[in-house]
Amino acid sequence: MSKAKDEILRAYETFLQDLMRMAGIKSALLVNNRGEVLLSAGQFALNSQATVQLGVLLAQLSAVAELQYNKVEEISMVFADGRITTFTNLDLMIKTAYGTEEVFLILVSTPAANLPTMRMTVKVAADKLKKDRAVAGLRVSVSVLRQSLLTRDRLDATSWELLEAMNRAQ
Repeated sequence: MSKAKDEILRAYETFLQDLMRMAGIKSALLVNNRGEVLLSAGQFALNSQATVQLGVLLAQLSAVAELQYNKVEEISMVFADGRITTFTNLDLMIKTAYGTEEVFLILVSTPAANLPTMRMTVKVAADKLKKDRAVAGLRVSVSVLRQSLLTRDRLDATSWELLEAMNRAQ
């Protein structure tokens, strides 16, 4: 690995570790618009296949929300055992095998995690990351829209019908 790529990865690892210091955070993931988990920190109750499915599912959910509401900043879902919060449109870039891509953040936390504190911590950590000299000059070289995951072969029948109904309603 090149020195520049090492510095970029180190900057993103520091970003994820800053988020992990927040009370109630169990794990943090950086996911590209294809739904691929690129970097993660924390403890996962999910196996690797379920983690991949989580990345794709949340990318698809973000895409559907953007179809309805244009620009979506966050999606938060609370379950009995925890909360999953997706932060999109943070303008975070990372170098991958495909080129420089935009990524979004997924935080898995306890249900009682303070959402306003989470938002503020994510904003401060993302601003700090963007000022890091290793990532400051990164620009998207490969643009993938999350909407590309909304195809019949990637959705179950019910989800596809719901998506078609949403498109007809617009």
